[in-house]
Amino acid sequence: MKTIRWMLTSLAVTAGPAEAQVALPGPEGQRSVPVVPTGPDPVYPAAFYDAFQPQTALDMLERTPGFLLSEGSAVRGFGGAAGNVLIDGQRPTVKAGGITEVLRRIGARQVDRIVLLRGSEAAEAQGQTLVANVIRKADATGSGNAMLELARTEDGRISPTARISHSRRIGAWQASLELSGASERFVTDADYRTRGADGTLEEFRREAIRAKAPEYGLTASASRPFAGGTLTLNLRLNHDEYSSHRKIAVSDSDEARASAAERLIDYSETSSSAEFGTDWTRPLGNDWSTKLVGLARIERASEDEDYRQGLFRSLSEQSLKPLELVARTTVSREGNHALRPEFGMELAYNRLGSRLAYGEDADQSDGSGLVPVDLTNANTRVAELRGEAFANANLRLAGNLEAETGLAVEFSRIRVTGESNQSQSLSYLKPSGALVWSPGKSTQVRLGWRRTIDQLDFSDFAASVDQADGRPLGGNAGLRPARISRALLRLDHRWGSGGAIAVEAFHQRHQGMLGYILLPSGDQALGTVGNAVQWGVTAQGSLPLSAILPGARLTLDGTWRKTSLRDPITGRDRRIDDLAPRALTGEFRHDLPRLRTSWGVNYTISERYDVYYVDEYLAARSGDEWGAYVETTALAGVKITLKASAIGGIDSARLRRFHRPSRAGPLTGTDARTMRDGSSLALVLSRAI
Repeated sequence: MKTIRWMLTSLAVTAGPAEAQVALPGPEGQRSVPVVPTGPDPVYPAAFYDAFQPQTALDMLERTPGFLLSEGSAVRGFGGAAGNVLIDGQRPTVKAGGITEVLRRIGARQVDRIVLLRGSEAAEAQGQTLVANVIRKADATGSGNAMLELARTEDGRISPTARISHSRRIGAWQASLELSGASERFVTDADYRTRGADGTLEEFRREAIRAKAPEYGLTASASRPFAGGTLTLNLRLNHDEYSSHRKIAVSDSDEARASAAERLIDYSETSSSAEFGTDWTRPLGNDWSTKLVGLARIERASEDEDYRQGLFRSLSEQSLKPLELVARTTVSREGNHALRPEFGMELAYNRLGSRLAYGEDADQSDGSGLVPVDLTNANTRVAELRGEAFANANLRLAGNLEAETGLAVEFSRIRVTGESNQSQSLSYLKPSGALVWSPGKSTQVRLGWRRTIDQLDFSDFAASVDQADGRPLGGNAGLRPARISRALLRLDHRWGSGGAIAVEAFHQRHQGMLGYILLPSGDQALGTVGNAVQWGVTAQGSLPLSAILPGARLTLDGTWRKTSLRDPITGRDRRIDDLAPRALTGEFRHDLPRLRTSWGVNYTISERYDVYYVDEYLAARSGDEWGAYVETTALAGVKITLKASAIGGIDSARLRRFHRPSRAGPLTGTDARTMRDGSSLALVLSRAI
């Protein structure tokens, strides 16, 4: 234990001496506010964030040392989609993406403190090892925030984004509302080179993509005392659109640059969704409480693609209609008890209806029109009824050692109707356990293991088509979720008022991994391809550099992993689909309190992804990305930010290798793409109202 303390203390020297509490001066001569960055639950009061000039609770969380916001996942149910944020000790009744809106509606001046809960395995945030609890002031008055962003893309167009939110008490209700609208633009240019098996250039394509994505949203929440507890209602309404026009000059040489043909691809997608959530929390006495949750979400989406070149045309139209209903109840005990149990159950119903129309016209001049192309499960409906019961317990074994255990039992029935009629009943045990050791107030070590069930994407049951890449996919009515067992060893250390570092080593086993297979119909689709493993290290750090440059800090978030899957087609080991071997983001920030100004630089390293289709191997690499910003509140009441994104553009590359009849067969050709996404410059004005 002494060795661990010595090593971590040496690391903290760059930021000054470690302290259990750090006094921050309060505004205008008020008393000092204590920061408690050590202990099992580090505390960061509102005054800690003053140097960052926050406008909302979201701004504050983004500057909390060693904390990374997790929205959770857009999956079926409520428990499995948990993020890592609580509001006054309660998880907001919203699905993935909704927590951002909730945090934006809470003005910074409404926040009293943010408490980090280390080692939380409660059902309120299943599987999260670090949870932020945003505690609001009991006497917070009405407040809001308005933001306007004007971004100039590389083609000279302006993309506006605007949001306005307000929170106030209306009678017995504490209510908040946010209206938002945005219209993003994207500028992309790419070159393609298609070669034969011998490397001879067969086709050169120069592509220009111009895209836009308008989005509109309304979110609202209201809470009040009710029947001895607190009732909270949440509403989200969203409308999203995306459309792109791709103009491609096609020739047989990249030297002459003479276009032999022109290819046009128009793509559009729209989505309108409504989500309503309600929860009721009531204390039961002796630190016991109960919570009831209800959630309903409905969406209507469409995807259309029109491909034209010479006398050839293909057209695809797809409509998607998801529906989700969730009911959940929990009973738990909090407080300073040696044993803190939690029990609950969840019932969820999910449904997706999908219809795909795909046709081709090889010669538009003959008047024959589009000829339908049949794909497996082009018209399908999938529904799942799932129930889960769970029990968790936190047990204090000694003064600095705790145990966490959990067991969940899941039953589900999946039914597919339409072109394929199939049903299957599934059941799983999902145990978990962890030992949490705190050798000192600044350090925590966690050794844990957890079994989870991967969440199915219902759209994979239905057919789809990507005309730009010439890749139609069938739907697989027999999909089953993969089972994941994850073991981890995590070290979390904090020092001073803003230093934090967390390192986690992990090992995962995937049973029944999904990948691309050939259906009996001859169509490619997702299906079970075997078992896989992955192992690696993740690290997050917030490193104050005050010993070198007062007011400066460096934040880092990185992952390194190795994956292995025995390929059923080639018989050789390969990587897991669409999972980057490494990831790294970093930010240097320098605060100048006397000038009420801050500036910074951020960086994202390039990432590589591999996808293994039945007859194609695809390797894609995103480019490095640099950004910079300067922000100031020198103008009273207004925060002004000037930020540059994708400085110098983002260069990426993709290589497709084709084989026949499968990847076990000989190489028949390649298609290489180099792409550049343009940079943008944005002016952001925000103000508390």
